[in-house]
Amino acid sequence: MSSDDPAQARGLALQHLAEQLSRAATPVDIGRLAVTAAAQVLEADAAGVYATTESGELESLHSAGWSAQTSGRYRRLTVRRGGPLSDAVLDGEPVWLEDAEQWRRRYPEMAPVGTSEGFQATACVPLRVEDRDLGAIVFTFSRPREFLPPERSHLLAVAALCAQALDRARLLVAERTARADAERQLARMTFLAQAAGLMEAPLSVQERLQQLADLAVTGTADWCAVHLVGDGRVDRVAVAHSDPAKVAFVARLEQRYPPDPDAPTGAIAVARTGEPVFLPDIPDDLLVAAARDDEHLELIRSIGMRSGLVVPLLVRGRSLGALTLVQAESGERFSEVDLAFANQLAATAAVALDNARLYEQQRRTAHTLQSALLPAALPAAPGLDLAVRYLPQGADEADLRVGGDLYDVVAGTVPGRWAVTVADVCGKGAEAAALTALIRHTVRADVGHGLGPAAVLRRLNAAMLHDSVGDPARFATVVHAHLDVAPDRVRAQLVSAGHVPALAVRAGRVETVDAPGTLLGVYPEVSLTEVEIVLEPDELLVLLTDGVTEARGMDGWYGPRRLRDVVAAQAGRRAEAVAAAIVADVTAFQVGSPRDDIALLVVGATPQEGS
Repeated sequence: MSSDDPAQARGLALQHLAEQLSRAATPVDIGRLAVTAAAQVLEADAAGVYATTESGELESLHSAGWSAQTSGRYRRLTVRRGGPLSDAVLDGEPVWLEDAEQWRRRYPEMAPVGTSEGFQATACVPLRVEDRDLGAIVFTFSRPREFLPPERSHLLAVAALCAQALDRARLLVAERTARADAERQLARMTFLAQAAGLMEAPLSVQERLQQLADLAVTGTADWCAVHLVGDGRVDRVAVAHSDPAKVAFVARLEQRYPPDPDAPTGAIAVARTGEPVFLPDIPDDLLVAAARDDEHLELIRSIGMRSGLVVPLLVRGRSLGALTLVQAESGERFSEVDLAFANQLAATAAVALDNARLYEQQRRTAHTLQSALLPAALPAAPGLDLAVRYLPQGADEADLRVGGDLYDVVAGTVPGRWAVTVADVCGKGAEAAALTALIRHTVRADVGHGLGPAAVLRRLNAAMLHDSVGDPARFATVVHAHLDVAPDRVRAQLVSAGHVPALAVRAGRVETVDAPGTLLGVYPEVSLTEVEIVLEPDELLVLLTDGVTEARGMDGWYGPRRLRDVVAAQAGRRAEAVAAAIVADVTAFQVGSPRDDIALLVVGATPQEGS
């Protein structure tokens, strides 16, 4: 073999290594190729490639030729002066140690380690691209070795190829990591959006939370549970797993071993204290401490919990409960990133829950106040067939605001006389409720004083003006009638203050009751017209608010003509049937809940002998 043969072999080896490194996808693959190729050419007895970590340490990518004990001991190294590998990295220059004597002379403290296992010579070559430190490659030999210039050049070339491949692989890994992180973040944002949608769904709180738990086990965790604080205790309201049999198993387990309501750890404690618990690994000691007996312990272990986190449902500094996520059979482990995501999810759920509770409180308050403004029940009025309907504006918002529509039926001062009222107050909320109460109680008081219909509304107008202190938006429309029941008919004296015209169903015909009048609460003097209507048996008087006629549907306004047609179709029927038919038709027309309050009072004449 000629003297050029070693150089040719090294050149071919470098060419072959470059081709292989161009196809290597990971740092570990690069380290394996570099160690194998260079060790073969140089006939090294052991070699290893180390990569610099983000923390500045050196981490082994691949090694060969050292004992398992040595490889394990030096799998991760701290870079500090006083060692050949560290010096090569810190100075960016190779360190050549050709025999044990050079080891003892240059690195007396590390010589026993460097020459252990019978090694003599060592070469440490840094891996650098431009000014970026990527790690180092080290070769050791069992015999003294003079590193001649061609061999040194070969090792530097191997190191350069390895460094470039590592740099390329790191960029590829960084790109893939960034893409994966972006995809994961997008998935989590999508998840949070789905969770927010579930929490706003028109379902009960428990149904919402169960759907949230079901969503969480589709990719976030193997198990999910939600506990809520209420009435001085903490209750689990939802639990989910992809396998229904496992959910049933946990339910049976909790029936047999009920959770301790005063438990100092776990979801109950987190719900009470608001302090999260993060367990990247769930130790068996924790299961032992939670178990009631040996059988309980084995049952808990059978669930296979590996990692878990429990975060409080916090809102405005108050804990509403706790969200628990557990990894089990998937073998996954939660990270700090997962903990942050769980806190976001819990915050989303907590805000929605708090809003739902506030909404429910406001709704109950509004309904209680609304109930106080309307009769609890209609009085028994001999000779009269009475039916009422009250529908608040659409549930999305009117449940939180007291409506301004009013109906009332009250006995007069003369036997057989009754007073009926339907009113529509401008606005919603507390001010409208106050005006509604003023109208109801003022009318009742004046009816009790024996005043006629027009006099009642004039006194009501004066009371409204006195109470409004000049507020031009504080007004109402009112229709008011006194009904005198006779043995064979009902005589009605009706007056309207700017209100929707009443309808009279007489002799099979529907008539509009024209009683012009000025709305109340605006002018000191009002113009009112009393009209008389006589109802024979089975004839009707329909009083209503504009929530009926001004209902909006696909075909425009509901309007008085459609109302007349519906009422005409019910001629001869009882008041209850007429009221039900009107409301059903209006609701169907506008496809959904009323966009304005609806108050409806139907009065039928059913005189009785001896009344």
